[in-house]
Amino acid sequence: MADESTEEAEATTDATTESAGVAVDLDALAERDAVIDELEETVATQTEQIRELEDLMLDLSTRVAADGATGVCPDCHGPVIKVSPIFRAAKVKCVSCGRVFHEF
Repeated sequence: MADESTEEAEATTDATTESAGVAVDLDALAERDAVIDELEETVATQTEQIRELEDLMLDLSTRVAADGATGVCPDCHGPVIKVSPIFRAAKVKCVSCGRVFHEF
């Protein structure tokens, strides 16, 4: 009879331990989901910041080239200069790939 009580107590303890293990796993899963959501928000924010910085770099490179210096093409990393033909409008364009950034 004592053996039956001990076996029931052990079974109850095992069931409680398994339930507690599942509760901990559910808590960890909820915490993991929260971390994933935070990381996705961080990636979205950083993607927007990268786009803004690329636009600023392009603008700066074009301004530098328009003032007579040499800028850098964001596509091919070639030199961007101001080209002033005699009978046509001046252009700020990449020498390597030919992309026109601005036309005066």
